[in-house]
Amino acid sequence: MKASIIYNPNATGMSMEALRCMSRTLENQGVETAEFESKYPGHTIELVKKENNVDLLVTMGGDGTLGETFRAFGEIDQKATLLHISTGTANDTANNLGLFQGSVHSSIRLYENLNNCILVPVDMLTANDIPFAYVSCCGTFTNLTYETPKSFKKNFGKMGYYMFSGLVGLSCLPEVIHKPLKISYEKDGEINVASVLTMVVSNTKTFAGFKLFPHASISDGLFEVTVLRGLPGIKTPKVLSQLLYKDGENFDIYAYSKYIDTFQTDNFKVMFENGEPRLGFNHDGDHAFVSLNNNCLEYKVSKKVKMLLPQRAIKN
Repeated sequence: MKASIIYNPNATGMSMEALRCMSRTLENQGVETAEFESKYPGHTIELVKKENNVDLLVTMGGDGTLGETFRAFGEIDQKATLLHISTGTANDTANNLGLFQGSVHSSIRLYENLNNCILVPVDMLTANDIPFAYVSCCGTFTNLTYETPKSFKKNFGKMGYYMFSGLVGLSCLPEVIHKPLKISYEKDGEINVASVLTMVVSNTKTFAGFKLFPHASISDGLFEVTVLRGLPGIKTPKVLSQLLYKDGENFDIYAYSKYIDTFQTDNFKVMFENGEPRLGFNHDGDHAFVSLNNNCLEYKVSKKVKMLLPQRAIKN
């Protein structure tokens, strides 16, 4: 059995020690390994295409690394089974994959016996045929994940996002609130027209570090759409405290249906009345370039990605 390990050295939790640990874990099971460094944005896409003929393809990096891997498999027929180790800042996808957020070595130990792992066909979502791994969003503050300085991420981890948003938020908020997204979309056979702050299409239990959709499944052929119409006025501090406490375990997104429209679907079409969003799109934490079709964007589940996950993934 052969495995190629593709790693992002710039990911917050990545280290050469973690890379050696992953290699040893596989080699102790008779797997022949080779290591490849992802050196620049888009390089993971190239490496995945090149190493697609091995038995096991291991990626080590943040959610953006997983996003690039899905981009690659969206363009080719997948041959190698994918195994991902989350080593980024927020690591939203870690919980989906049965891994440990913020503990790289604990995640690696889950693969000490590959025979005890399970093969899962994970949904690949696309936005106008552009693949992404777990989230596509636009609007207020969705640019912060890729604009937050690396020093903030490295020194403060997930809290770095919140700190940076606090520094720039007060100056940016008046502008984005007065320039909302004007969209129209279909839900339950009805057309909704709204001015909204943020739109999120996701296939994840956790978004921005918050556990918003604890029952979401990455392999059921469905995804979640969340439209933030506005902030709940005097209730905003309460909402923020619930989100920040234990990563949102006490937050019920459906209790705020007056301000947040959220639902599951397998196909979602949205029209941007004012053209492309001012801040562009965020795919898996990175800035994305998505071409609109007559100001329209269609989200759907396009194919499945074969992933090797630990047993605990089916319990999460």
